[in-house]
Amino acid sequence: MTDPPVESVRVGRGAALWSVAAAVCMAISVAGSYWIAPEDVEGPIQRLVFLHVPIAVVSLIAFGVACVAGLMYLRTRSQRWDDIVVVSCGLGLLFTVLAMITGSIWAKAFWGTWWSWQDARLVTYLIIGLIYAAFFVLRSSSDSGAQARFSAVFAVVAFASIPLSFWAVRTAESAIHPVALDRNGLQMDGPTALWFVIGHVAMTVVFIALLKVELLQRQMERRLSSIRLALEESAQ
Repeated sequence: MTDPPVESVRVGRGAALWSVAAAVCMAISVAGSYWIAPEDVEGPIQRLVFLHVPIAVVSLIAFGVACVAGLMYLRTRSQRWDDIVVVSCGLGLLFTVLAMITGSIWAKAFWGTWWSWQDARLVTYLIIGLIYAAFFVLRSSSDSGAQARFSAVFAVVAFASIPLSFWAVRTAESAIHPVALDRNGLQMDGPTALWFVIGHVAMTVVFIALLKVELLQRQMERRLSSIRLALEESAQ
């Protein structure tokens, strides 16, 4: 059996390094935010913000990566950019669901309800999630020859929903969702803000690690398929 290509080895090492970095960063973030950061007057449940907000922010980062990858695919028609589009949309949707779950737990503790349709931030975020869920419906129903092109166009167009969401939230007359960041900066004291930022860094590293691992998996699956096809042809 031949040795794997140098590119595959390099990608594999990169995925492993990012995975280790993600584990270390998350361990530091969780330990710091739940045992070191000062407790808010609202009680222990408030510490969930160190997890919920970074997850929500990284979900939007993932959709942004998908948008850039979509533009690059339309320019180059490279399979790798198509992979990044698909994986980033999938991870973005996963983070969106996790953000809604953690947000609902927080909402139940503070609002007494799992969801509030009066909050523009919640509703627009849900719409973003539904839009990107439609991405996979479109991809699965598209012709294989045009699948990558349609996916790239969708990823680019769908990203427009994110700035529209921010605009809707900023122009809403009322919202019960707390605002952690405004024109005056983070609305937190120093130690709390530090661990809040560390949480965002850690979650971003987790996203990169997952992206690397998923891309490696897709690359290995194609390599195995090509080997299997070659073996079948040689056996005929």
